[in-house]
Amino acid sequence: MAAARVRERSSRSCSRLRWPAARRLPLAYGWVSKRADAQLTRSWIEPALQSAAIRRDAASFLSQASKRYTLEAAERFSEFKKPVLLAWAPEDRFFKMDLAKRLERAFPDVRLELIEDSYTFRAHRPARAHAELIAAFAREPALAH
Repeated sequence: MAAARVRERSSRSCSRLRWPAARRLPLAYGWVSKRADAQLTRSWIEPALQSAAIRRDAASFLSQASKRYTLEAAERFSEFKKPVLLAWAPEDRFFKMDLAKRLERAFPDVRLELIEDSYTFRAHRPARAHAELIAAFAREPALAH
């Protein structure tokens, strides 16, 4: 019964996102994307609008998601010995800097890099800077961290 309700809500929510103004709302992409135009945000939801299977998978995930798994994983961050790159948007309204600082303290080999003029979902120019940052980090020898 609960899964059916989640499936129905997911379908209605997805349908509402057909309109660009709805995608700019804080409960949609408003607080996680900066200057993402209507065409870009439409591309983010288009697969779900076109595919009932994607909507069903999303509803299934949402009905079963539990913070238990992320909390269990977080307890073991200190055991992860490989380099970690945290690429963070300091202006982000959803994932705030205090979370970045907590994650920075949790991993033993971590580098926090700030992606300016951006939010969680990076549009165009910040996305390119983010991709270049990740590529440079991936090319660095692990021992250098």
